[in-house]
Amino acid sequence: MSKEPLRRWAGFTLVELLVVIAIIGVLVALLLPAVQQAREAARRIRCKNNFKQIGVALHSYHASYGLFPLSDHRDSGRGCSGSEWSVSQVYRFAWGAHLLPFLDRTATYEKINFSINYNVSPSKAIDAVGASVGVFLCPSDPQRDPRCNRTGAINNGGPSNKDDLGRTNMAGVADSRTWECASSWGRTDGDGVLFNNSSTSLGDIADGSKNTLMVGEVTGSSPGSYDGNYWSVVNHFDTAGGINGPNTLPGGGVWNFARQEFSSYHPGGAHFLLGDGSVQFVSDSIDIGMLEALTTRAGNEVINQGF
Repeated sequence: MSKEPLRRWAGFTLVELLVVIAIIGVLVALLLPAVQQAREAARRIRCKNNFKQIGVALHSYHASYGLFPLSDHRDSGRGCSGSEWSVSQVYRFAWGAHLLPFLDRTATYEKINFSINYNVSPSKAIDAVGASVGVFLCPSDPQRDPRCNRTGAINNGGPSNKDDLGRTNMAGVADSRTWECASSWGRTDGDGVLFNNSSTSLGDIADGSKNTLMVGEVTGSSPGSYDGNYWSVVNHFDTAGGINGPNTLPGGGVWNFARQEFSSYHPGGAHFLLGDGSVQFVSDSIDIGMLEALTTRAGNEVINQGF
Protein backbone atom coordinates (compact mmCIF):
# COMPACT_ATOMS: atom_id res chain seq x y z
CA MET A 1 0.00 0.00 0.00
CA SER A 2 1.37 3.34 -1.02
CA LYS A 3 1.68 6.02 1.60
CA GLU A 4 -0.10 9.39 1.25
CA PRO A 5 2.31 12.24 0.54
CA LEU A 6 2.87 14.56 3.49
CA ARG A 7 0.88 17.82 3.29
CA ARG A 8 2.71 21.11 3.77
CA TRP A 9 0.53 23.74 5.47
CA ALA A 10 1.04 27.26 4.10
CA GLY A 11 1.80 29.89 6.71
CA PHE A 12 4.31 32.25 8.25
CA THR A 13 7.15 31.15 10.39
CA LEU A 14 7.78 33.10 13.57
CA VAL A 15 10.74 34.84 11.98
CA GLU A 16 8.69 35.85 8.93
CA LEU A 17 5.91 37.17 11.18
CA LEU A 18 8.35 39.28 13.18
CA VAL A 19 9.84 40.68 9.97
CA VAL A 20 6.37 41.66 8.70
CA ILE A 21 5.53 43.34 12.01
CA ALA A 22 8.82 45.24 11.91
CA ILE A 23 8.14 46.43 8.36
CA ILE A 24 4.63 47.60 9.31
CA GLY A 25 6.11 49.46 12.28
CA VAL A 26 8.63 51.23 10.05
CA LEU A 27 5.90 52.19 7.56
CA VAL A 28 3.70 53.58 10.33
CA ALA A 29 6.65 55.56 11.71
CA LEU A 30 7.27 56.99 8.25
CA LEU A 31 3.63 57.76 7.53
CA LEU A 32 2.63 59.25 10.90
CA PRO A 33 4.55 62.54 10.50
CA ALA A 34 3.11 62.92 7.01
CA VAL A 35 -0.42 62.40 8.36
CA GLN A 36 0.21 64.90 11.14
CA GLN A 37 1.58 67.43 8.66
CA ALA A 38 -1.46 66.97 6.45
CA ARG A 39 -3.78 67.51 9.40
CA GLU A 40 -1.89 70.63 10.48
CA ALA A 41 -2.01 71.96 6.92
CA ALA A 42 -5.79 71.51 6.95
CA ARG A 43 -6.09 73.21 10.34
CA ARG A 44 -3.90 76.07 9.15
CA ILE A 45 -6.18 76.61 6.14
CA ARG A 46 -9.24 76.66 8.42
CA CYS A 47 -7.54 79.18 10.70
CA LYS A 48 -6.66 81.40 7.73
CA ASN A 49 -10.27 81.23 6.54
CA ASN A 50 -11.41 82.34 10.01
CA PHE A 51 -9.19 85.40 9.70
CA LYS A 52 -10.64 86.13 6.27
CA GLN A 53 -14.14 86.05 7.78
CA ILE A 54 -13.02 88.53 10.44
CA GLY A 55 -11.64 90.75 7.69
CA VAL A 56 -14.97 90.73 5.86
CA ALA A 57 -16.78 91.50 9.11
CA LEU A 58 -14.46 94.40 9.98
CA HIS A 59 -14.88 95.96 6.55
CA SER A 60 -18.66 95.43 6.68
CA TYR A 61 -18.67 97.24 10.03
CA HIS A 62 -16.57 100.01 8.48
CA ALA A 63 -19.00 100.29 5.57
CA SER A 64 -21.88 100.66 8.03
CA TYR A 65 -20.31 103.09 10.51
CA GLY A 66 -17.45 104.76 8.65
CA LEU A 67 -14.79 103.40 11.00
CA PHE A 68 -13.53 100.20 12.59
CA PRO A 69 -14.88 99.20 16.02
CA LEU A 70 -13.03 100.31 19.11
CA SER A 71 -10.86 97.59 20.56
CA ASP A 72 -11.85 98.28 24.13
CA HIS A 73 -13.77 100.90 26.06
CA ARG A 74 -12.23 101.64 29.41
CA ASP A 75 -11.90 104.73 31.56
CA SER A 76 -8.22 104.92 30.67
CA GLY A 77 -7.74 108.46 31.98
CA ARG A 78 -8.42 107.40 35.53
CA GLY A 79 -6.25 104.30 35.45
CA CYS A 80 -3.29 105.92 33.71
CA SER A 81 -3.31 108.93 36.01
CA GLY A 82 -3.18 106.66 39.03
CA SER A 83 -6.39 108.03 40.53
CA GLU A 84 -9.13 105.90 42.00
CA TRP A 85 -11.65 104.26 39.75
CA SER A 86 -14.80 102.22 40.07
CA VAL A 87 -15.47 98.92 38.35
CA SER A 88 -18.73 100.40 37.08
CA GLN A 89 -16.69 102.87 35.03
CA VAL A 90 -14.52 100.36 33.20
CA TYR A 91 -14.49 97.06 31.35
CA ARG A 92 -16.76 97.69 28.42
CA PHE A 93 -16.65 95.61 25.24
CA ALA A 94 -13.93 94.79 22.71
CA TRP A 95 -14.05 94.76 18.90
CA GLY A 96 -15.12 91.10 18.80
CA ALA A 97 -18.38 91.91 20.56
CA HIS A 98 -19.17 94.72 18.11
CA LEU A 99 -18.59 92.39 15.14
CA LEU A 100 -21.13 89.76 16.22
CA PRO A 101 -23.95 90.95 13.90
CA PHE A 102 -21.53 90.75 10.97
CA LEU A 103 -20.60 87.18 11.91
CA ASP A 104 -24.16 85.80 11.90
CA ARG A 105 -24.26 85.96 15.71
CA THR A 106 -27.05 88.52 16.08
CA ALA A 107 -28.76 86.47 18.80
CA THR A 108 -25.63 86.64 20.96
CA TYR A 109 -25.19 90.35 20.20
CA GLU A 110 -28.73 91.16 21.30
CA LYS A 111 -28.13 89.56 24.71
CA ILE A 112 -25.36 92.09 25.46
CA ASN A 113 -26.15 95.46 27.02
CA PHE A 114 -23.37 97.71 25.70
CA SER A 115 -24.21 100.52 28.13
CA ILE A 116 -23.09 98.54 31.19
CA ASN A 117 -20.12 96.39 32.18
CA TYR A 118 -19.51 93.01 30.63
CA ASN A 119 -19.82 91.30 34.04
CA VAL A 120 -23.27 92.68 34.84
CA SER A 121 -26.50 90.93 33.89
CA PRO A 122 -27.70 90.29 31.27
CA SER A 123 -24.36 90.62 29.48
CA LYS A 124 -22.51 88.18 31.73
CA ALA A 125 -24.78 85.27 30.80
CA ILE A 126 -23.30 82.10 29.35
CA ASP A 127 -25.12 82.77 26.06
CA ALA A 128 -23.82 86.37 25.92
CA VAL A 129 -20.15 87.11 26.69
CA GLY A 130 -19.76 83.47 27.71
CA ALA A 131 -20.72 82.22 24.26
CA SER A 132 -18.21 80.27 22.21
CA VAL A 133 -17.81 81.87 18.78
CA GLY A 134 -16.08 79.37 16.53
CA VAL A 135 -14.64 81.88 14.07
CA PHE A 136 -12.46 83.33 16.84
CA LEU A 137 -10.84 79.96 17.63
CA CYS A 138 -7.86 78.26 16.01
CA PRO A 139 -8.28 74.51 15.37
CA SER A 140 -4.57 73.94 16.07
CA ASP A 141 -4.82 75.17 19.66
CA PRO A 142 -4.87 72.12 21.97
CA GLN A 143 -6.79 74.07 24.62
CA ARG A 144 -10.26 72.87 23.72
CA ASP A 145 -12.05 74.71 26.51
CA PRO A 146 -14.49 77.06 24.74
CA ARG A 147 -14.43 79.50 27.66
CA CYS A 148 -11.82 80.91 30.02
CA ASN A 149 -11.47 82.80 33.27
CA ARG A 150 -11.35 86.54 33.84
CA THR A 151 -8.80 86.74 36.67
CA GLY A 152 -9.81 89.05 39.49
CA ALA A 153 -13.23 89.87 38.06
CA ILE A 154 -15.33 86.74 38.27
CA ASN A 155 -18.15 86.91 35.80
CA ASN A 156 -20.18 83.92 37.06
CA GLY A 157 -21.56 83.31 33.61
CA GLY A 158 -20.43 79.70 33.47
CA PRO A 159 -20.88 76.69 35.73
CA SER A 160 -17.76 77.70 37.67
CA ASN A 161 -15.60 80.78 38.03
CA LYS A 162 -13.15 79.36 35.48
CA ASP A 163 -15.33 79.34 32.40
CA ASP A 164 -17.05 82.70 32.31
CA LEU A 165 -15.93 84.26 29.03
CA GLY A 166 -15.84 82.97 25.47
CA ARG A 167 -12.21 82.28 24.49
CA THR A 168 -10.43 83.64 21.41
CA ASN A 169 -7.24 83.03 19.44
CA MET A 170 -7.36 86.49 17.88
CA ALA A 171 -6.40 89.88 19.27
CA GLY A 172 -6.32 93.40 17.88
CA VAL A 173 -2.98 95.00 17.00
CA ALA A 174 -2.89 98.10 19.21
CA ASP A 175 0.63 99.47 19.28
CA SER A 176 4.21 98.81 18.20
CA ARG A 177 5.73 99.35 21.65
CA THR A 178 3.18 98.86 24.41
CA TRP A 179 -0.60 98.59 24.44
CA GLU A 180 -0.68 99.81 28.08
CA CYS A 181 -0.31 103.27 29.52
CA ALA A 182 -0.31 101.79 33.02
CA SER A 183 -0.60 98.28 34.38
CA SER A 184 -3.47 96.55 32.53
CA TRP A 185 -4.82 99.85 31.25
CA GLY A 186 -5.06 100.17 27.49
CA ARG A 187 -3.56 103.31 26.04
CA THR A 188 -5.83 105.57 24.00
CA ASP A 189 -3.05 106.82 21.71
CA GLY A 190 -1.94 103.52 20.17
CA ASP A 191 -0.10 103.75 16.85
CA GLY A 192 -1.88 100.64 15.53
CA VAL A 193 -5.46 100.25 14.35
CA LEU A 194 -7.36 98.58 17.22
CA PHE A 195 -6.64 100.04 20.67
CA ASN A 196 -8.50 101.34 23.70
CA ASN A 197 -11.27 103.75 22.66
CA SER A 198 -9.96 103.71 19.10
CA SER A 199 -12.02 105.21 16.27
CA THR A 200 -9.78 104.36 13.34
CA SER A 201 -10.97 104.56 9.76
CA LEU A 202 -9.34 103.46 6.51
CA GLY A 203 -8.43 107.09 5.89
CA ASP A 204 -6.31 107.06 9.06
CA ILE A 205 -4.12 104.23 7.75
CA ALA A 206 -1.67 106.47 5.93
CA ASP A 207 0.89 103.69 5.48
CA GLY A 208 -1.56 101.80 3.29
CA SER A 209 -4.05 99.17 4.36
CA LYS A 210 -2.06 96.36 2.71
CA ASN A 211 0.98 97.34 4.82
CA THR A 212 -0.76 97.53 8.20
CA LEU A 213 -1.61 94.73 10.63
CA MET A 214 -5.02 94.74 12.27
CA VAL A 215 -5.61 91.39 13.98
CA GLY A 216 -3.16 88.65 14.93
CA GLU A 217 -3.13 85.17 16.44
CA VAL A 218 -2.72 84.59 20.15
CA THR A 219 -2.54 81.46 22.27
CA GLY A 220 -3.67 81.01 25.83
CA SER A 221 -2.24 78.43 28.15
CA SER A 222 -2.12 74.68 28.60
CA PRO A 223 -5.22 72.49 28.12
CA GLY A 224 -7.49 72.43 31.14
CA SER A 225 -6.09 75.65 32.59
CA TYR A 226 -8.98 77.87 31.45
CA ASP A 227 -6.40 80.63 30.99
CA GLY A 228 -6.56 82.60 27.77
CA ASN A 229 -7.90 85.62 25.95
CA TYR A 230 -11.53 86.53 25.40
CA TRP A 231 -13.35 88.04 22.44
CA SER A 232 -15.68 90.24 24.48
CA VAL A 233 -13.37 92.49 26.51
CA VAL A 234 -9.75 93.76 26.69
CA ASN A 235 -8.56 92.06 23.53
CA HIS A 236 -5.55 93.79 21.99
CA PHE A 237 -1.76 93.67 22.30
CA ASP A 238 1.41 95.25 20.99
CA THR A 239 4.02 93.68 18.73
CA ALA A 240 7.11 94.68 20.74
CA GLY A 241 7.60 91.10 21.89
CA GLY A 242 7.68 89.70 18.38
CA ILE A 243 5.88 86.48 17.45
CA ASN A 244 5.97 83.19 19.40
CA GLY A 245 8.20 84.73 22.03
CA PRO A 246 9.27 83.04 25.28
CA ASN A 247 6.22 84.42 27.08
CA THR A 248 3.90 82.40 24.85
CA LEU A 249 2.89 78.83 24.30
CA PRO A 250 4.36 77.03 22.47
CA GLY A 251 7.11 79.66 22.20
CA GLY A 252 10.10 79.34 19.94
CA GLY A 253 10.31 82.91 18.66
CA VAL A 254 13.15 85.38 18.94
CA TRP A 255 11.96 88.43 20.84
CA ASN A 256 10.92 88.90 24.46
CA PHE A 257 9.97 92.45 25.42
CA ALA A 258 6.36 92.09 26.55
CA ARG A 259 4.26 89.99 28.90
CA GLN A 260 2.32 88.45 26.08
CA GLU A 261 3.13 88.30 22.40
CA PHE A 262 1.25 87.29 19.30
CA SER A 263 1.69 83.56 18.86
CA SER A 264 0.24 80.41 17.35
CA TYR A 265 0.53 76.63 17.29
CA HIS A 266 1.35 76.72 13.59
CA PRO A 267 5.09 76.05 13.26
CA GLY A 268 7.18 79.05 12.31
CA GLY A 269 4.86 82.00 12.79
CA ALA A 270 1.29 83.23 13.10
CA HIS A 271 -1.57 84.52 10.96
CA PHE A 272 -2.28 88.23 10.73
CA LEU A 273 -5.15 90.10 9.14
CA LEU A 274 -4.08 93.24 7.28
CA GLY A 275 -6.07 96.40 6.77
CA ASP A 276 -7.04 95.51 3.21
CA GLY A 277 -8.68 92.28 4.39
CA SER A 278 -5.88 89.99 3.23
CA VAL A 279 -4.32 87.38 5.52
CA GLN A 280 -0.59 86.78 5.81
CA PHE A 281 1.37 84.17 7.71
CA VAL A 282 4.13 86.20 9.36
CA SER A 283 7.32 84.37 10.31
CA ASP A 284 8.40 84.43 13.94
CA SER A 285 11.91 85.28 12.73
CA ILE A 286 10.75 88.55 11.12
CA ASP A 287 12.98 91.53 11.78
CA ILE A 288 11.58 93.42 14.75
CA GLY A 289 11.93 96.72 12.87
CA MET A 290 9.84 95.34 10.01
CA LEU A 291 7.21 94.09 12.45
CA GLU A 292 7.07 97.54 14.05
CA ALA A 293 6.66 99.13 10.62
CA LEU A 294 3.80 96.77 9.80
CA THR A 295 2.12 97.64 13.11
CA THR A 296 2.00 101.42 12.79
CA ARG A 297 -0.82 102.84 10.71
CA ALA A 298 0.92 106.14 9.92
CA GLY A 299 4.62 105.69 10.58
CA ASN A 300 5.79 106.42 7.01
CA GLU A 301 8.13 103.42 7.09
CA VAL A 302 9.33 101.62 3.99
CA ILE A 303 7.77 98.14 3.81
CA ASN A 304 9.52 95.37 1.94
CA GLN A 305 6.87 93.26 0.23
CA GLY A 306 6.98 89.54 0.79
CA PHE A 307 7.50 89.77 4.51
